[in-house]
Amino acid sequence: MLDIKHLSGGYQQTSIIRDITLTIETGNFYALIGPNGSGKTTLLKLITGVLQIQDGTITIFNQSLHNYSALERAKMMAVLSQEANVEFDFLAEEIVMLGRYPHQKGFFKNISKRDRIVVEEVMKQTDVFQFRHQPFKKLSGGEKQRVLLAKALAQEPKILFLDEPTNHLDIKHTVTMLQHLKEYQRKNNLTIVAILHDLNTAALFADKIGLLSRGKLVETGELSILQNEEQLRDVYEVAIKNNYHPIIPKPQISVVPNQEEQQNLGLEYELKKTDRYIHLAFNNPLRTISNGVLGEGLQWCKNFCNFNVRKDYNGSYPKGDIISWLRQEEISEYDTVGMMTAVNLKDMSIVQAEYEGVKILAVITAGVGNAVDITEKAVVDASFQIGTVNIMVFIDAHLTDGALVNAVQSATEAKTKAFIDLHIKDAVTGTFATGTSTDCILIAATQRGEPTPYAGSGTVIGKGIGLTVYKTLMEALRKYEKRSEKQL
Repeated sequence: MLDIKHLSGGYQQTSIIRDITLTIETGNFYALIGPNGSGKTTLLKLITGVLQIQDGTITIFNQSLHNYSALERAKMMAVLSQEANVEFDFLAEEIVMLGRYPHQKGFFKNISKRDRIVVEEVMKQTDVFQFRHQPFKKLSGGEKQRVLLAKALAQEPKILFLDEPTNHLDIKHTVTMLQHLKEYQRKNNLTIVAILHDLNTAALFADKIGLLSRGKLVETGELSILQNEEQLRDVYEVAIKNNYHPIIPKPQISVVPNQEEQQNLGLEYELKKTDRYIHLAFNNPLRTISNGVLGEGLQWCKNFCNFNVRKDYNGSYPKGDIISWLRQEEISEYDTVGMMTAVNLKDMSIVQAEYEGVKILAVITAGVGNAVDITEKAVVDASFQIGTVNIMVFIDAHLTDGALVNAVQSATEAKTKAFIDLHIKDAVTGTFATGTSTDCILIAATQRGEPTPYAGSGTVIGKGIGLTVYKTLMEALRKYEKRSEKQL
């Protein structure tokens, strides 16, 4: 355990670090974060004994730092600094072997079999074994950084100090290095103290966080520190937005730069309609939430497409099909929400309305061939099915993520009301249907104006969504019924 109490210190008589108290538990990956000049590197130099303490105490494994000899410290602690300067033209393997020095015995520090085994192992772990016979000076910055990490690991330390360990590394080697360190940490109960400038990297790999600012420890503790947007904004002096990683339960940070206002034309769009597809193209990206075949979840999109397919369509990879169709039409798949429907696109209904100053556009294709009552028990087909009621709602307003979810709810309530008013029933149960088994929905907002946190049925926007969706869906369903009657 590393225990620091009321630590102050710096260079000569100047205190860079002031009255820091923190405890780092054995086996933890502890990340020090903070802006340039906040004292992170100075703190590491005080802990490792490079700089003299002006006030306070540092205890490592229940013993004062200064009770350890230089050799004992070298066996216990290893440091990977930002500098990769080596004056002599050593081979990479010779650099790594320097890490074994504290463990070597005898006056001449002879290299043992154990030393060679450890060096080979850590060079393979850090992906530099292939460079073992190459001069260190001829390696790239990232390769040098990995060789120096191998040197630090070759010391077999109990505590590893890293000062910007991913400096000069590309994405692949950053992830690979930190994953190896995490594995090494767990296997050897290694304590890691790392200075990390990338807050997202810190969130992904650290167990605990320490936030420094102007030589003071602002806060130390769990990763939830990275969710305090106001505190991070004050420390880094830049607007910050917190979200969660889409795959693992870790916070991720987005920086919000000051930008010149771009001309946003609201709900102005170009509509292209063929027998094969409907395409709405907006000049500016809209914030979207959707369960579309393509562009699902929360996104920013400019293109919105609904493709017609045969009723017996049974594609094994519908998303791939939509991407292929988009490419044929020279529409980018990266900023597009794509849906599928077996409904005749001539029966599309489109309504643009304004409700108490809020402009709303709804575009709907609808059929009720597979209408279901969600409250009744029935056999569920878990395979992909073609969308029947496809609802697209565009809103000239700024909706938070929570408001986007509210908007989905408001649109769904309006859809269910339309089904009830038209007496649409579940063919299996004979009860009123609440929707179809393959409904698809999109809410897209221009993000103009002040942020709106709510869009439920009790709000102006929610009411506007409900009224517009209801009107548009009723029109689309009547078109569907007329076509169905003609086909009988």
